[in-house]
Amino acid sequence: MPTSPPSAPTSTGAPSGVPPATAGQPDHPEHPAKARGHVPVAGSSLALALALVPAPRRPALALWLRWWHEVSRIPLSVQDPGVAETKLGWWRQELAEVAQGRARHPLMREWLALPTDDTATLPWAWWQQQLDGLTQLTQQTRWMDEASLQRHALQTTGNACAVAAHLLGAHSDAAITAARTLGQGLRQAHMLARLGQDARAGWVMVGIDWLQAHDVRAHQLSRPEKPMPAGWAALLAALHQRARATLTQALAEVHALPSADRRALRPLVYLAHASLALADAVHASGETVLHQRILLTPLRKGWMAQQLRWGWLR
Repeated sequence: MPTSPPSAPTSTGAPSGVPPATAGQPDHPEHPAKARGHVPVAGSSLALALALVPAPRRPALALWLRWWHEVSRIPLSVQDPGVAETKLGWWRQELAEVAQGRARHPLMREWLALPTDDTATLPWAWWQQQLDGLTQLTQQTRWMDEASLQRHALQTTGNACAVAAHLLGAHSDAAITAARTLGQGLRQAHMLARLGQDARAGWVMVGIDWLQAHDVRAHQLSRPEKPMPAGWAALLAALHQRARATLTQALAEVHALPSADRRALRPLVYLAHASLALADAVHASGETVLHQRILLTPLRKGWMAQQLRWGWLR
């Protein structure tokens, strides 16, 4: 199960008035410091989603997640854009080699040692497109319009969810389409939850056209003013509504699939529900998201996973 490309370190301290969520150092491997260890981190949304994966398919998913976090750290952890591009270029060559049955990196050697049923007919182009999206993060920190930012979201997390769906055993065109939509919604919720954090790191993850439409300046996301512009509340509401609409659409697409595909995609369905709850918590926090990241509590995430197991959450 995928997560979005990394963002800046999170400030400490818990926001007041946001009972369903916590703030502070992230407790899951979307944060690069956490990604250096085992993926996923125990108690995280990703770990709970991985626990929903049938045991025979879990090794391939876990190994792929380690690869995704290995490469997705590069735009943030390497300050020189040229060096970051070189590293991502090396990974492009490595994937081309792996597709031919050869590997240099230890992770990819482990991948080739997996049972062939886990990795057969894997579309390597999706992995390459993820690298293209990460390379884009080394080349630009602004998106002139939301349309181009959403294409980036599909290229990265959308393709990541397509890979996850394939490894979960959902190979139909309709299942892959639903997974891509779900991935786009995950990225929208992720960008919303890290709005101020990303801006302080130099990435403004809102299209300039949307900022202009709401009369909000990019620097006001990284250095919030008091009072914030009149259009800030409307911008936050629009970002929240868009993430909600995309995730709701994705869940509807999943529900329309045959039962076998629906069962296969349960881990992604869990992540969609967790992201819906996160987007709601961010919206309720208002300006707090510009100062620190909002996170769901482990208890709430665990309860949602249990509801999904019982069939109370679909």
